Amino acid sequence: MSPKKIIKTKKIKKIDEGVWCLESYFVSLGCRGSLRMTILETQSGLLLYSPVALSAEHVASIRALGTVSDIVAPNQMHHMYLRDCIAIFPDANCWVAEGLLEKIGPVDGARILTPGVSFGTDSRLKTFTVTGHRIQETLVFHEASGTLVTADMLYNYQSEQYAAEKLFFWMIGNYGRPNVAFYHRFSVKDKSSIRSMIDTIKGWPITRIIMSHGRLIESADASAIFAEAWEKFVK
Repeated sequence: MSPKKIIKTKKIKKIDEGVWCLESYFVSLGCRGSLRMTILETQSGLLLYSPVALSAEHVASIRALGTVSDIVAPNQMHHMYLRDCIAIFPDANCWVAEGLLEKIGPVDGARILTPGVSFGTDSRLKTFTVTGHRIQETLVFHEASGTLVTADMLYNYQSEQYAAEKLFFWMIGNYGRPNVAFYHRFSVKDKSSIRSMIDTIKGWPITRIIMSHGRLIESADASAIFAEAWEKFVK
């Protein structure tokens, strides 16, 4: 991602009870790429997953929804707006992927996302940390709405995405359907961790997947869609 610039994002959209999204983008090599922040309502407050650029209007809208209790940089790639978000919501807990602080430097009060991590006392919010993948992503399952939230462990690039990203993902065979880009194979350090992720996802009653890049998936077979996309990486 390129150095930060003023980003015009859309309004926060309600997806389900206790689930909202904010569509945004990043710029790399002069091209736009889609980006999305997910907001989850928990018993402790609001959880912001993968922060994006926030305008004064966005901040007011978020505060109208509730108190921000947790800010999550879910992997080693999704951190560009982390510090900005912390400055806006300084009382929130900050969570970062293992290894991220070595990459970006100290973040005051940051807590490390580890296997089995929980946000507050909400038992309806489940997590899985993919320790066998280099980006160390933590996925979150919002059980109340059947929503799985991921940053980069699944893509679903479709016609509404930006031209450059559509072209790139078409060229690598990753356009037009939920999938995982081939280059993730080079980031897998431990196939048993990926197998554990697949089995865990298949065991959750997921009916929606929200990722940071691409169209949301709404399907009773959402768990199977995610699992099928990853099966090729554990063979």
